[in-house]
Amino acid sequence: MGLVVEDGTGLAQADSYVSIEQADVYMSTMGHDAWATATQADKEKALRQATQYVDSRYRYKNQPLKSEQSLEWPRIGLPWPIKRVLDATCELAVRGLTASLYADVAPTDAVKSETIGPIKTEYQESKNGGQVQYALVDDLLRPLVATGQLTGIRLERG
Repeated sequence: MGLVVEDGTGLAQADSYVSIEQADVYMSTMGHDAWATATQADKEKALRQATQYVDSRYRYKNQPLKSEQSLEWPRIGLPWPIKRVLDATCELAVRGLTASLYADVAPTDAVKSETIGPIKTEYQESKNGGQVQYALVDDLLRPLVATGQLTGIRLERG
């Protein structure tokens, strides 16, 4: 099934912010050569996963345009499309071609110190729960997120 790209009306079935054609232009402009050799199916998968990451990892200003829309954007009082959201989606998509955007880290996976014979090594504790941070994506989306909600879990009063 092909991508359903958000068109600014708050589609209930949208699963990507960026079309393959838009991503192709962006990737070519930015020199992301790996994108050109990816299959159509891999590009669609990467764009869906990138959109999911943009929606789940960040908490944005204002409210979604419609309660029934499937994605976080468009939002009330903000224009669509927003280049920063599209660019962030593309940057994540190219990274998603070769690696998972989310890392599952169990508490037992983190070794704090290790001693082998006379050699002792201490490791710095992982930040961000072991999740990879994408600095460029964070910087692109920073002006759009609610204060203090760059990444993490949003708590709301009932």
